[in-house]
This record gives sequence, C-alpha cells and structure tokens, in this order.
Amino acid sequence: MARGPSLPATDSDAVALTLTAFVNANIMARDRRIRPDDDFEVMGIDSMAVLKVLLFVEAEFGFWPPDEDLVTDNLRSARALAHYICRRRSVP
Repeated sequence: MARGPSLPATDSDAVALTLTAFVNANIMARDRRIRPDDDFEVMGIDSMAVLKVLLFVEAEFGFWPPDEDLVTDNLRSARALAHYICRRRSVP
C-alpha cells in the first residue's frame, strides 16, 4: 500500500477498503475477517486496536483526528471512519 495522502479525498469506498485491508492484515485473526460496514466493537476490535487504526490513518492519510472527532459515530466501522476521513480531507 502506498503511504501518504494518495487517495482522493472523496473516494470513501477506496478509503474504506484501505482501512479494512489494514485491520484484516494487522489486527484480525486470519480466520476472522471484517468487511467495511462491520461494527468494530461487535467484531472485537478494542480501544488498543482502534489506536493502531488511528496511527495507520495518520501515516496513510497525513493527519491525526482531533479529540473532539474521536466519537463513536466516526469510529464505528471502517466505512464510518472512511466517511470521516473524506469529510476531513475535503475541508480546506
């Protein structure tokens, strides 16, 4: 995977797939995979795993979400986080 802000800010499907691939490769067991719309908590992704995802977001997309954006609605699933990333990156 390329590093840096390489994906278009509005391509939330591509961002969701990138996040899902990261989670599956680095957090989930080989026999337990997630899909973009799977709820992180339901799938057993705890706060330490979410921190790993946020570190990936910083490396891959070039920013760390401010504390006020670290809410359940933005962190519920790869797709929710992708929508947040795209919204955040489209703001000048």
